[in-house]
Amino acid sequence: MKIALVGLGAIGAIIAADMAKNGYPVYIPCKHQETLDIVKKRGIKITGLDGEYIVKDNLYPVLTIEDLPEELDLVFLVTKLNDIEDAVARLKGKLSTNYTIITMTNGMIEEKLCPELGSDHLLGCVTSFGATKTGHAEADKTSSGEMVIGRLDGQKRKVDDQIVEMLSATVPTTWSDDVRNKKFSKLLINLSVASFGVISGMTLGEMLQRKMTRIAFLTVLTEGAKVADLKGIEIQKLNGLNLSFLALKKKELHGFSIKHFLQHLIIKIIRRKYKDLKSSSLQSIERGKKTEIDFLNGYLIGEGEKYGVETPLNKYVLESILEIEDGKDKPSIEGLERLEQKTREIWGLS
Repeated sequence: MKIALVGLGAIGAIIAADMAKNGYPVYIPCKHQETLDIVKKRGIKITGLDGEYIVKDNLYPVLTIEDLPEELDLVFLVTKLNDIEDAVARLKGKLSTNYTIITMTNGMIEEKLCPELGSDHLLGCVTSFGATKTGHAEADKTSSGEMVIGRLDGQKRKVDDQIVEMLSATVPTTWSDDVRNKKFSKLLINLSVASFGVISGMTLGEMLQRKMTRIAFLTVLTEGAKVADLKGIEIQKLNGLNLSFLALKKKELHGFSIKHFLQHLIIKIIRRKYKDLKSSSLQSIERGKKTEIDFLNGYLIGEGEKYGVETPLNKYVLESILEIEDGKDKPSIEGLERLEQKTREIWGLS
């Protein structure tokens, strides 16, 4: 079986290294000559939760997608959402007849790709472990988690069990017949985790120390949950976390509520577990790149308009990040304070 992994960022580097370490040969486009030279000479370096290790064997680095061999059977796409459609187009001449593409991204990109590729060739993957890119072909695994794969038609193919085994080298991985629901449920978390990091410039642990930021976190999730309901999405548990329970109601914010107390407690637990998580979108901004905001909060806003759901805080988040991308603002504590004030206005809090 001929395997390639496209997207050597934090998550991609860890998955590529772990698969190679466990005996699966992997072709990896490195995109930049410096990265290619490092992988050829040293390999991929991983630090963090599972210790420090360097993997060189079973890695076959090339410069670009065009340099990959033909007749690829499996392609793991761990690129940014902004780049994924271009990557799929460039891969077309490199694929075998019975190829499988595994999208290991946030958001709901499978809804766009499935009409073109079909469920026979497309697998969606939900990843929920944390990682930070620390250099060329280097990543730090900051938190544990799981992965879930599945197809939009809910039907398992023979190759899927092999893919589960490959990915289990990194974190526990399972197959699901409702991956669409799981992907949307992960989106509810990304609406805040990815975007608030850009606005504040902080790690998740630093942000979620603040009570009003926690309420903002719950607010964007609540707007997403309303869209999910009308879209026919069944919100799933994520790493054992009941996301439906986190949806806010106005009466719970005014006065004392046991449920709201427990919601804050759950967010504090998330904060402790993922305290060192640095938003991948913030990492993009620091490298002078665009974020995935259009595919996350932007997607949710579009779906809200389609189904008649108001999403005021998601709209504020989108506008704030576009200002940062355009160089009109920058990540800061002041930006987070403005986000908190917008949250107060939405709920009528003093």
